[in-house]
Amino acid sequence: MAQRGFVLQPGEGERLTVVTDTVRVLADGAATGGRVFIFEEINEPGHGPPLHRHGVDDEYFFVLEGEFTFVIDGTRVVAPKGAFVAAPKGSQHTFTNSGTTTGRMLIITTPPGLESPFRETAALREPTPEKLAAVFGKAGIVFEGPPLGAG
Repeated sequence: MAQRGFVLQPGEGERLTVVTDTVRVLADGAATGGRVFIFEEINEPGHGPPLHRHGVDDEYFFVLEGEFTFVIDGTRVVAPKGAFVAAPKGSQHTFTNSGTTTGRMLIITTPPGLESPFRETAALREPTPEKLAAVFGKAGIVFEGPPLGAG
């Protein structure tokens, strides 16, 4: 199916609150013909996901603002503004905003699918660890440890 071009102006796009972080959907699987999911993630200092593994998609991160610390397959690395990080399918990884200001990243997953648990999580009244594990598990994501930060 042929895709149509589109533009999102600054601040436009679907916004989701995923636990404590903000996700701005730029292009989901429906908009890209099932090729990719692209989003902006905004994290406060100390916030980020638990240690986890994707069983279906590769995940790519480009730091737009701030400083993040990543752990990928046991290797810890600091990623300042302008850094690019790749977490291929099956890699165990996590990150936290290790800076002192709000951080922003452009994140790409291929194939798409991560948008579904983000949307489901945003709709939860009480996102308990058990509920989150079940929601993300449906997308092939398995939580394997705690978050790096306090958030």
